[in-house]
Amino acid sequence: MGTKNDNKIGMGKFWGWQARAISMGCMTIVMGYLTIFCTDTLMLPAGLVGTLLLISKVTDGITDLIAGYLIENTKTRWGKARPYELFIIALWLCTWLLFTCPENVSTVVKCTWIFIMYTLVNSIFATFLISNQTPYMLRAFDTQEKIVKVNAYGGIVVTIGCAVVSMLFPSMMATMATSGAGWSRLVGLFAIPLAVLGILRFVLVKETVTLEDDEDSKVSFSDIFELLKSNKHLYIPVFIAFFYNFVLNMNAYTYYFKYIGGGIERYTMLAALSMPLLIVMFIFPKLMEKGVTIRQIIMFGAICGAIGWGMNFFAGDNMTILMIAAVLYTFAGLPIAYLSGLMILDCAEYNVLMGKKRMETTIAAVNSVGTKIGAGLGIATLGFLLSGFGYDGSLEVQSDSAIMGIRLIFSVIPAVVYVIIAILCKVYKLDHILADLREKQAK
Repeated sequence: MGTKNDNKIGMGKFWGWQARAISMGCMTIVMGYLTIFCTDTLMLPAGLVGTLLLISKVTDGITDLIAGYLIENTKTRWGKARPYELFIIALWLCTWLLFTCPENVSTVVKCTWIFIMYTLVNSIFATFLISNQTPYMLRAFDTQEKIVKVNAYGGIVVTIGCAVVSMLFPSMMATMATSGAGWSRLVGLFAIPLAVLGILRFVLVKETVTLEDDEDSKVSFSDIFELLKSNKHLYIPVFIAFFYNFVLNMNAYTYYFKYIGGGIERYTMLAALSMPLLIVMFIFPKLMEKGVTIRQIIMFGAICGAIGWGMNFFAGDNMTILMIAAVLYTFAGLPIAYLSGLMILDCAEYNVLMGKKRMETTIAAVNSVGTKIGAGLGIATLGFLLSGFGYDGSLEVQSDSAIMGIRLIFSVIPAVVYVIIAILCKVYKLDHILADLREKQAK
């Protein structure tokens, strides 16, 4: 990377970079409502919805590696990764089309529509937008300090943007999403401004950094397979991304608040809690300066998340308990969402220190596999479990077994997953290995 001592990012560059992050984060929030749209508006069985989304995810492992290969070998006048930012427009177009599926067509047509649009959103457009993140960052910011700042302090901006959508969407959903046409209008109101916002990264952030191995950066599929065999450290960040996105997308808050928590509009109160938690984003860089590692920060957060999710089982419609729990599991998600990407950079640095190609794009693509398979399995698991517990979207009042299923999905299952994330952080040792390798190289 560059050797400049000036670690100021610049306002245009900082805000441009965060604009697309906000857009993608809000897309994830909107997609969290897909299952309830399918079950309660399109009247598709929850198990069928889960099966559709799971089948769609089979393509992700293939498209992620293809995306990594293409980006690794891209050279244009706009740069290596920057051109793929244009996919944000197509991402939001297909997200809107996903929620525009007609109610009065056959089940086969509905399933085909949902499958095609969901696959385009996740397996194609989101794949390239996630895979290009790390190589773009390395070529846009010339010091490690800038990268830490843009992730940690930028996370504050992204959290605020996503919190606004998290608060607005459920209240607007309660009044607008009473039919298929209402869902289409609702998602369209968010899709247009968020697509425009998302393209600002392409407009305002250029690739200005040339990495040492950029001139000899052509990557073959054999290089990819060699990476998967030789760099075992990358799998822990991949699994952390998998489990985090599994919980994020299995989140049954729409069902919980509709049938247990007293109305979906009450969820707005929980979404607002992310605002005061922003203070911790200022703390992360300070902790890292004092020698606290990313792994340790994520592990502490995961323990808090396990406690918070577990509290939901006993909450019922008690907003005090629900809000305390939300503070804990929302805090748990912040370091994973905004700092775990630095683990990808560590894996790329490990390659270089071991005398291999950097391959940061491929590592990011492999991480994307974990992200999107976790997200798909989360949504699919939600559908399977709801179906297994007897949920019926046509009923105003659900059975006792369905209510118990919703409680478990909104508490015990994510609590167990966060315990697994804490264990993964405990066994991650690359931070120590890198410190030793840097010391040896400096001698």
